[in-house]
Amino acid sequence: MNNSDLPPLRALVVFEATVRHSSFKLAAGELHLTPGAVGQQVRKLEQWLGQSLFYRMPRQVKVTDAGMDYYRQIVPALEQISSASRSARKRRHKGVSVTMVPSMAAKWLAPRLNDFVSQHPNIDVHISATHVSVNFAQEGIDLGIRHCDGKDPAFESVLLLADEVRVLCSPQYAAEQQLQCADDLCRTTLLHTSIHQAWGEWFERFSTLPSSVYEQIHSIWFDQGVLAIDAARRNQGVVLTNELLARDELESGELIEPFQARMPLQRGYYLIYPKRKPLSPAAEAFRDWLLEAFR
Repeated sequence: MNNSDLPPLRALVVFEATVRHSSFKLAAGELHLTPGAVGQQVRKLEQWLGQSLFYRMPRQVKVTDAGMDYYRQIVPALEQISSASRSARKRRHKGVSVTMVPSMAAKWLAPRLNDFVSQHPNIDVHISATHVSVNFAQEGIDLGIRHCDGKDPAFESVLLLADEVRVLCSPQYAAEQQLQCADDLCRTTLLHTSIHQAWGEWFERFSTLPSSVYEQIHSIWFDQGVLAIDAARRNQGVVLTNELLARDELESGELIEPFQARMPLQRGYYLIYPKRKPLSPAAEAFRDWLLEAFR
């Protein structure tokens, strides 16, 4: 759709009301405008279309034939917009839309979501799992969980979990590669993730290897942390991730820490939502549940 093909949308609403009432004054009363403001909007639409839409008379206006043809074509579209908007407002009142990184959605939220649903059976939950930054207003998002520094001035930011990464691999892989310390990773495959791009910093801190060596270590890149964790579980390399995302694999023994070299990050998992947009009751309920779950 080319926005230059769209007329002034406010003028369309005014035009539709004026046709129904055959009066600037009555249309103004319905729309809580002055008759002068209604007339101005109608003139703006006429200028945009390049044709007159009404005959002006002393006490009323009468739509022209061209105006009536235009009216019949736009009314279905306006009704469709009105219906869609009512539905969206209804869903917002009883539902909450949350965006978060896929790894968080899969590894943390999914196993716990039934707890929220059981506490709030009348609230619909819409989850958008994506790494891409979203426009909260345009996409109808209420809350977000993002791996960030929490310093965006447009958002309220509440730290849910400070992040700390560690090296993990399968017990078999650790034994085969004889992993005892950071320098031993020179003979491994590094599993990189989009959320934890910190291998360089980690090597600088914990190993004696020069950058010319660790930058040449064979690597596999994943756009989702859960894929890298699964690859590590399948003896394909070592992954740099946190305990939150690998908790199940650590508890089952499928992944281990071959040596302890944990590195805190300046970024963490933050609950974010726009400062200037009040939360709906459903969004407030989900926010409170999240804070309690992480507490």
